[in-house]
Amino acid sequence: MIKSVSIDEFLQRVSSQSESNIWSALVVTPSDFDEVIEHLREIISIFVECEVIDISGKDGVSNLIEKVQEASEDYLILWDFESWNRENWPEFDYARSWLDKHKRGGVLVLSPKSAGAMFNYAPNIASWLGSRVYDVNKNSELLTEEEQETRLSALREWFGLSDSEVIELGEARKLPLDPEYGEWLVLLDREDLIERSK
Repeated sequence: MIKSVSIDEFLQRVSSQSESNIWSALVVTPSDFDEVIEHLREIISIFVECEVIDISGKDGVSNLIEKVQEASEDYLILWDFESWNRENWPEFDYARSWLDKHKRGGVLVLSPKSAGAMFNYAPNIASWLGSRVYDVNKNSELLTEEEQETRLSALREWFGLSDSEVIELGEARKLPLDPEYGEWLVLLDREDLIERSK
């Protein structure tokens, strides 16, 4: 059975994984693809502290594998399998070993339809992913507003800084690279300052 998680819960799982090649799959409504992928790309790069790239599968298996081979990033987000048919999935299943090449692994972002096709026509990949296939529950927020404020309060106390001081440091590109500062900026809805601080 596929476990239902929020995006934030999934990101917590990724950030707590060891630095090895671990892959997962997220089942997402196609209308939410862009939002979910953007969120994954931004937050994984902060909390896992690695380079992230998303690669579309819309141009077929060969093109996808070629892009995977060429990618220098540590973490891959593979998505857009909607045009794949029952011949494409076994071809991808056969080429699965190419997914073992990246340091931090990655995630397949699948629609319910493409997830069903993967389970039916790519048994090796489905078995390899095992229990790491999750259904994204967009209505489930990991942190409520109250929990976000509690976390912000803990960050303020621990680092001895105010929210405005953290924003000023981010704007001046003087913010330390500790992941907690990235989390702080995310909680303040100021992800735009994360890239500036690097």
